[in-house]
Amino acid sequence: MNELLKIRDVSSRYGISSRTLRYYEEMGLLQSVRSEEYAYRLYDEAALRRLEQILILRKLNINLKDIGRVFAASDAQTVLEVLGKKVQDIDEEVVLLHELREIVMAFIRQIEQADFSRDSDVKLLYDKAKEIETQLLGAEYSGNPSPVHRLLEVTEKLEEKAVSRLQIPDNVLKRLLQNVYFIFGDGVAVADELGRRYGMLVYHTCDYRHIHHQNADPRFQPRLSGFVENMTDFFAQDPEEAWQREHGIVQDYTPMVIMDLIQLMATNERIICENAIDIDSILPLVTHAVDITAEDSLDDFIGRYEDEIRCRDISEKEKQALIRKVHAVWEKKESEAPGETKRYGVKEILQDGSLTLEALTEMAAAHFGLPDAE
Repeated sequence: MNELLKIRDVSSRYGISSRTLRYYEEMGLLQSVRSEEYAYRLYDEAALRRLEQILILRKLNINLKDIGRVFAASDAQTVLEVLGKKVQDIDEEVVLLHELREIVMAFIRQIEQADFSRDSDVKLLYDKAKEIETQLLGAEYSGNPSPVHRLLEVTEKLEEKAVSRLQIPDNVLKRLLQNVYFIFGDGVAVADELGRRYGMLVYHTCDYRHIHHQNADPRFQPRLSGFVENMTDFFAQDPEEAWQREHGIVQDYTPMVIMDLIQLMATNERIICENAIDIDSILPLVTHAVDITAEDSLDDFIGRYEDEIRCRDISEKEKQALIRKVHAVWEKKESEAPGETKRYGVKEILQDGSLTLEALTEMAAAHFGLPDAE
């Protein structure tokens, strides 16, 4: 008999969020069934096999669009093409990393040849450092190719291959952040209540966005540099552009949030970090995290967007088309939670209106392993 599993059971078995499962369905990669007497999604053996295939391909860092192409293919040619392109990407990155290693070794050899007991050699190193600084800052540097000049080219290519990905040598960052408690989603009140109960500093990322904007470098954080606080016409934007704009800003300031938290940990035993952050980048750094999702949060946001659309001087047909697009874009946004969140210790809590603030706080505290408050 073909056993049917509930979405929560599948989520638990494979360590992925229910939102990710729903998103795979919306992408056409996965199918669930529903019975007349049961309103929730159910998955049969065929769906589970397909899910396992998706997870294997995601482990190979194949994007969802290419996974869809693989499943739609009638022969092995598309599969070979997708995997061949991935091998090519890996080979290119390996070549760049080898060249980067040689550049670093060249600098090491220069330093090893210097005599630190002689003032002249110390000055030589200082002058060399200033020369490198000048080249780094000089947008129109056109001298002969040098290790420094090639370093810029190599690292730029590597950065393009690793957008928003934090490199974590020996899990150093995770150890530094092991006593930071992350609250994703709609957790402002829970974060504040936990801070009050346990005397912990609460870091709301939204409170620091303006400061990070002021310190942003437009060369490396172009979207954060263009951030406008209290943007009055936010809901007048195309919804897809609005989402991309917001997501880009969050990606740009996430490394600055991480640096803030590391500095604050020097003077605080435990910290709560709440509000928007690029979850994809920080999941490998997470020791404690909960994701609090309120059922009405998306409805409230969509409602504000719809109100703005209805006030526009356009036809009713155009208004309805825009409203449908708003729903599609923001439902997709809500579904794009990173996969395998449970692997990193993230607990999902659904706030359906039946849970009080006290109950939510106690659930988060229990997951974090915090003692009962006195």
